Amino acid sequence: MRRVDPEEYAEAVLALVERVPRGRVTTYGAIADALHDRFGGGPRTVARVMASGAGGVPWWRCVRADGTLPPHLRDDARQAYLAEGTPLRPSGAVDLPAAYWQP
Repeated sequence: MRRVDPEEYAEAVLALVERVPRGRVTTYGAIADALHDRFGGGPRTVARVMASGAGGVPWWRCVRADGTLPPHLRDDARQAYLAEGTPLRPSGAVDLPAAYWQP
């Protein structure tokens, strides 16, 4: 496999996250799968990109496989989920079967 430019990979991740519709979510793993043939990498690589500079993209729309985000992001994400009408479970995690978007 060719050497991947980290900036190019990060741009591809963020471009996919920008495509997730309001009220829907995808997972770090789904993003990694969508980019795997071109770049390789896995869910942890996507999570690192998101943690290091998701900036203006709707970061709350990319979650863990269980529908959660890291604890320090949950309060801000919850506000976004409520504003967008994202289906949530009683625990506060995203109802992944109801909200999932496949990249």
